[in-house]
Parts: sequence; structure tokens; C-alpha cells
Amino acid sequence: MDGNKQTMPLLAARLCFYAVSFIGMIGVLMIGSPPLSLAIDPLPRSPRVGSLRIPLLSYNLVPISKLFSDPTSYHLREIRIAGTIRTVQTEVLTRGCGVPYELTIISLEDDSGLVEVLDKGACGRNRSPVRAPMLAPGDRVDLLVHVAGGTGRLDGSLEVFALWIERTQD
Repeated sequence: MDGNKQTMPLLAARLCFYAVSFIGMIGVLMIGSPPLSLAIDPLPRSPRVGSLRIPLLSYNLVPISKLFSDPTSYHLREIRIAGTIRTVQTEVLTRGCGVPYELTIISLEDDSGLVEVLDKGACGRNRSPVRAPMLAPGDRVDLLVHVAGGTGRLDGSLEVFALWIERTQD
């Protein structure tokens, strides 16, 4: 009986030692190894953008000419457009936001047409690290924009607001 009393604490100590070693080994493997998603999906992940919270490339690319040919289909929608910057104009506005802000108008051209895109700076909804004043003529960009106009405006014109800007390598 005295032998059993001595082996029980020794057995419990060994079990604790093995449990701590096992947990430590799992911790080292989790910290030291790359995330599983890198092994399965080697492509870099784009941030989730817009109200749908999906990567920019998941949005359908709309040609600029199609935007103008059927503006009512895009009224109050988020769409993706891409092209080359032709001009960049920035001015400071003092009304409409509560604080002075930079309004930047970029002219974007693709193979089918030209559109002006507005970036309202601190008062806008562009959450990308790239801001319109950082762009220069000749830059290639991919944009997520919010379209307003067509139906809701008396003159039928469109307003296109930048929500996300990415430079491309085309």
C-alpha cells in the first residue's frame, strides 16, 4: 500500500510534465509556422471594400461608355471602373462638410470613354491608402466608385465618387 501512495504522485507529476510539454510544442508550431492560408492560397489578398465588403477584383468591371449609355442602371450603385488618369485638379472647399476639405476631380479614360471622378478627401468615403491628389496624369488605376445621377438629376448628368483607388501595372 505504501508503494501505491508513492507512485501516484510520481505518475501525476509525469502526466503534468507531458501535458505541459505537449501544449508548449503546439504553441511553438503555431507561432513558428506560416498561416495555413498562405500554403493554400499563394495570391495576395485584396482588402474588402465597398458596402459588399468583397475584394475589388470581385466587382464587375464596367466600361465607361456603358456607364453613360445606360446611366439609370447604375444610379446609386457601386461599380468598378479602370483606366488611365488624364488630369487631376484639386481645390479646397469650405462649405458642405462642416470643415474645409480637398475636392479632387480626376479625369479617367478607358478604351471606351472619359469620366470625371470626384474624391471628396476628408469628407468623402474613399477608404483606400491611395488618395486622388497622389495621382498624376498617366497613372493606371482601378477604382470602386459610387454613381449618382441619370434618373435623379434634372440635367441627367452623372456624379461618380471614389470609394477605393488602386494603382495597376497595365
